Amino acid sequence: MHKTESQQEAILQFKERLEPRLPKGTAGVIAKWIVELKVHFVISKPRDTKLGDFRPAHKGKAAKITVNGDLHPYAFLITTIHEFAHLGCHLKYGNKVAPHGKEWKSIYSEMLNLFVKQNVFPEDLTVALKKHIANPKASSCSCPILSAALSKYDNEEGNLLGMLGPNDQFHFKGEIYRYVQLRRTRILCSRLSDGKKYLISSRAKVQPIVTIS
Repeated sequence: MHKTESQQEAILQFKERLEPRLPKGTAGVIAKWIVELKVHFVISKPRDTKLGDFRPAHKGKAAKITVNGDLHPYAFLITTIHEFAHLGCHLKYGNKVAPHGKEWKSIYSEMLNLFVKQNVFPEDLTVALKKHIANPKASSCSCPILSAALSKYDNEEGNLLGMLGPNDQFHFKGEIYRYVQLRRTRILCSRLSDGKKYLISSRAKVQPIVTIS
């Protein structure tokens, strides 16, 4: 009885902490997952290379999930589901399957669909998510339709780099670059001033350069 009361208290604490960061009505579910699955859940500082990550339990340490704290509520929820799907996949299959293989895709799609059916997302995102669920990518930034839909809710001005294509040019941090090649969640880009190549996060905010021919 004492353990159940302790769990309920922990769920309420997580729920209160998460409510400002998640769409209305979803914090309780995520809080329950954190407590019942004994996850060390961390709201991380912004990272250019990833939106979140998962580390399985190891040597007595609990499984750990981190999610970037600068994400808007819809992106925060989708990223959180993405990482919990990794946990679910690990608990079911261990290290015997690919990180974003068919097993993970099945679990992720099922978990994400629970929220889609509850009308948690606005209509434009719901349409994009239904297409995304049919064949999930390793990152929401890797799915052009979902990436474009999510970017509408960002506070920062600009376009996501992942929405551009090969040879597109853009301004980024005071320099002009050319999109070269997609590499998972990052994009190989060439700086026009000297030709040097850099890997930039596909979720980086950039200002596209429109050329007229």
